Amino acid sequence: MSTFLLSLLFLFAAPAQQTPTPNPADLCTIQGVVVKAGTGEPLRKASVEARSATSGHSQANFAVTDAMGRFELKGLDPGRYHLLARHNGFVIQQYGQRAPDGPDEILTLSSGQKVSDITFQLIPAAAISGHVYDEDGEAVSGAQVTAMSYVYADGQRQLRDSRSGQSDDRGEFRIFGLSPGQYLVRATLQTNQFDNPRTNQGYAPIYYPGVSDVGRAAPIAVRGGDEFSGVDLSLQPVRALTIKGHVFTAGCGAPTQGMMLALQSASASANPQFLPYDPNSQGAIEFHNVSPGSYYLSAMVFNEGKPCLGRQALEVTDTNIDGVTLTVTPGAEIKGHLHIEGSLDPNRGSFSVSMLPKGAPPILGPLPYDTVKPDGDFLLKNAYDGDYEINVANLPENYFVKSARLDGVDVLNAGVTVDTKQAPGLLDIVVSPNGASVDGTISKDQQPFQGATVVLVPAPPHRGEGRLFKSTTTDQNGHFILQGIPPGDYKVFAWEKIEHGAYTIPEVLAPYESLGESVHITEGARNTVQLDLIPIKDSNP
Repeated sequence: MSTFLLSLLFLFAAPAQQTPTPNPADLCTIQGVVVKAGTGEPLRKASVEARSATSGHSQANFAVTDAMGRFELKGLDPGRYHLLARHNGFVIQQYGQRAPDGPDEILTLSSGQKVSDITFQLIPAAAISGHVYDEDGEAVSGAQVTAMSYVYADGQRQLRDSRSGQSDDRGEFRIFGLSPGQYLVRATLQTNQFDNPRTNQGYAPIYYPGVSDVGRAAPIAVRGGDEFSGVDLSLQPVRALTIKGHVFTAGCGAPTQGMMLALQSASASANPQFLPYDPNSQGAIEFHNVSPGSYYLSAMVFNEGKPCLGRQALEVTDTNIDGVTLTVTPGAEIKGHLHIEGSLDPNRGSFSVSMLPKGAPPILGPLPYDTVKPDGDFLLKNAYDGDYEINVANLPENYFVKSARLDGVDVLNAGVTVDTKQAPGLLDIVVSPNGASVDGTISKDQQPFQGATVVLVPAPPHRGEGRLFKSTTTDQNGHFILQGIPPGDYKVFAWEKIEHGAYTIPEVLAPYESLGESVHITEGARNTVQLDLIPIKDSNP
């Protein structure tokens, strides 16, 4: 996992809220079995997890299967739960999933209920293997080979890295732990002036079956337990270019604890190339063996424990770049206050506020983040130049962010543009406990339908605001509930099957417009809707 993703994961490890001690008679139990799909063979030492589906409750319960594959989760509070099972060599399965990449289902437990018929059928993981060669047919060691798949994210269909492996001294690689599905395979080799004597030559990324254009790559379909071998890739040399320049530490002083430089492809799925800190470099930038393309050049400097950061877009064509300059600056500090409308609720001390970058890969280094103090104050440090969106995490299920203003200007929808040359104002966030809800029951053939994907879609012109989309699945009773909804006009859809996130794409959603149920949401309203299930034959984009 990249440094970028680790920093993001750290942000959302929000503390759980305190809950009263329940009556023992109200506690629930889940029992079941974990077996191998296709054979029914019991799987010993599988881990089973139950996690509350209620916003703000992150505490999980775990159990391990015995020799007969049986498990028992005891002492669960009544409520709605996500369940999953995992075992080494198998694909993680969530309760109610019809496909490994499909949505899970909610299990609803009433007071004192015991559910004893849960069965997980784990699919053996697949693998893709092959060789990496150079232009002369010789084995290449240390090439990074990545299996990628298409997902819907950030309002578009895009390629994301799934799993990767590295070629050994014989050029062999094996990517394991793959879910059934279709993958594109990419091989890259990062070299530098220290280990490649041919400093005027590098290698461009290559896609199976041997093309440089991802649009011409051949997808590889794997089933559960498949070992898809013979995926051989030959790297092709390209002119290796050099980027030279200097980092200026305006207002930061000389680095006292090191400097990190990174060159990252503008493609969000590509891994960045890092240069280690050289105490004798005096801020010099020197990247070798760079292929033509669009990049982000980043630098992070630490001075007495305080980070300074700079980033800029860089277009590499067919010539070396000499004299690029990158200025790192101390991040701005944005003071803020979070107010719970109409309440002095002390629970705001468990909320967290962060700013997430828009339109570019995650930044190198820490993101602006703070846990809200009991009095409502927070301080977002390390806010560097760029565009951000406001995020408030760990909200209780009925809460929603009603407004966010920076120096009196609405930034909830438009986002925040940080310019470290200007002093930022006060960020004032209002959270309301009066979020609306929408609930209902979905049936098929006059029977409750479990596992339908129910989505709340904002009406135009708000479909570009991802925060307004909400989705869930129906439980074993065919029931669903969506909570914490801001006021506005929406449509509600129920699909038997649809790819996660596909409904955020306007052209994917368009054919279903007449099949959704319009609903006008007012603050604090409880709405019940009757929905027609969109069947599988009409559900796939």
